[in-house]
Amino acid sequence: MKILGIVVARRGSERLPGKVLRELAGEPMLLQVLARAARSKCLHELVVALPDSKQDDTIESLCSAHGYFCFRGSEMDLLDRVFRTAIAYGADIVVPLRANCPLVDGELIDLMIDRLLQAPDADWATNRLPSPTYPIGLEVDVIRIEALRKAWMEDTHPGSRQHIDSFFMRRPDLFVAVTESFPKDCSHVPWQVASLPDLDRVRRIYEKLGDRQFRWQEALAVWLNMPEEAAAETAKPGALWHSAQS
Repeated sequence: MKILGIVVARRGSERLPGKVLRELAGEPMLLQVLARAARSKCLHELVVALPDSKQDDTIESLCSAHGYFCFRGSEMDLLDRVFRTAIAYGADIVVPLRANCPLVDGELIDLMIDRLLQAPDADWATNRLPSPTYPIGLEVDVIRIEALRKAWMEDTHPGSRQHIDSFFMRRPDLFVAVTESFPKDCSHVPWQVASLPDLDRVRRIYEKLGDRQFRWQEALAVWLNMPEEAAAETAKPGALWHSAQS
């Protein structure tokens, strides 16, 4: 059984063009994402899924220079790009990851993989259901290739196909899910890099922790000690989370 991590990346972005190549702790953000995902003990291989466009050639060159393979496919039909990557690399289980989520955690990836492996009748495992509790940017889905194939064949909505999880979320009648929730609601914590302020926030976390080996709970402790973030947490109605201990 082959478990494949697929990091989806592209240069195009309306809010922050070229964000996956932006500097983060001395390296392009994409390399930080790959290094942190590679800490997973369950992934057998990591590959980067890129659009088949000239502007993304620089990303492929970067990946090749650091020993990562790439697969090229549709820019807007992300479901197609990920499915074709999975088939090309002989995957039985797929873990789609995003290049603009540099706090991805190898231990969390392994937890979700184990959740699926322990549920042989399930089609996928997700920490998005029954409702989000992990920080934005720490969503992890683990999908059996048969379920991914079904979504690829049956999802006919162009907007839906821009996201890997959309069809799974909309059609729970078709897919058996095993879910994972964090004891405290951290779903308001914005760790997905979509703007310069987002990137600055993550840069401060990396700077405080010193390297990319930290766990996501350590990052959360740093985030809560940033004055503006702590103030926002205090002001959040019904806020319950005041410790990074899991």
